[in-house]
Amino acid sequence: MRLAYLSVALLALLGGCSSGPAAPTLESGTMLVRPLGTWTYGATPRYALAEQYQFAGELAEGWLEPMQQAVSRELNGKGWQSAPLDVADLWVAIGVAGGKDISDGEIFARLGMTPGVYASANERKGSLAIVLLDRKTQKAVWSSIIQLTSDVSIADSQRQALSQQLAAELLHSVPTN
Repeated sequence: MRLAYLSVALLALLGGCSSGPAAPTLESGTMLVRPLGTWTYGATPRYALAEQYQFAGELAEGWLEPMQQAVSRELNGKGWQSAPLDVADLWVAIGVAGGKDISDGEIFARLGMTPGVYASANERKGSLAIVLLDRKTQKAVWSSIIQLTSDVSIADSQRQALSQQLAAELLHSVPTN
């Protein structure tokens, strides 16, 4: 059931304006979560959305800000605390890209995996990654990435709600203790 919500949510990253009332046909691909072996940040880590680690491809640019807001709301809801870059325990990196912005192979290779879904020429495809970096070492300590395809785009008016659903799903297993 969670994957169904995630499928609908990622569609928001795959396109711009709705092309009509047709319901999208969705196919979910690979989702990967990579946790750290031991969590040393306590129950209420301090985090910052590090500007240098925010990426949106040209086709997904309109999704970065809603995703940033959704990720912040989700982490705050888990008891985490937003903090300035120089005092945060963790930096949050967010990347959103349409299939024509950057290849899935490149995105997934950076996280050490192979993409699991391929889109036909008439489908929209996209990927979203959230990575937590240790501020002191600037190394990834947790990451989550998903890839989906859709036959139609999602209306701009749905971005925030779908971004929130997607952030909740991708951050579901982030440590809270």
